[in-house]
Amino acid sequence: MHRNVRLLLGSSIFIHMGLNILAPVYAIYVQQIGGQLIDASFSVGFYALLRGILYFVFAKFKDRHLPHRPILFGGYLMYALAYLAYTAIDAPIYLFVIQGWLALADTILNPSWSAVIATSLQTGEERKTYSMFYGYRSLFEGLGAFIGGIGIVLLGFTWTFLLMAGFALCAALLSLAIRIDTPKPANT
Repeated sequence: MHRNVRLLLGSSIFIHMGLNILAPVYAIYVQQIGGQLIDASFSVGFYALLRGILYFVFAKFKDRHLPHRPILFGGYLMYALAYLAYTAIDAPIYLFVIQGWLALADTILNPSWSAVIATSLQTGEERKTYSMFYGYRSLFEGLGAFIGGIGIVLLGFTWTFLLMAGFALCAALLSLAIRIDTPKPANT
């Protein structure tokens, strides 16, 4: 597996594990800050709609104007800041601000992430690489959900958001080690 793919796998594991720490209990968190189930639903819907719109906006930028490594680092850093912001909110309206910030982070991050993966795939190893990639990521997503449930019960939501921010920072740091180069064909 190409070095960049391994680094992006590590980053992806950290960010998705962090996301899944909160995902199963997001509605409970929303209730704890005074929201209703509809607030949880609408804030997630707002995130998805805004993310879709922002992808179309960012599609207009030329790749040469957006260097991948700083974009990846910045996107992961934005995730960390959003997770820290969860610790400070006390009303459901702020969920929409954080979800908007996360949508922006996602649309900044994912096109560069995908471009680095695409240029780092070794010919003839694509299926194996993606299978390993998504297999590992799924295992850690499941682990994140377990950690989140146990951690929230034992330590509360603030602990959860700090852990999520820590995972996002780890993803950001890993992304700095990516080398933008041309892939070499796999040995066959």
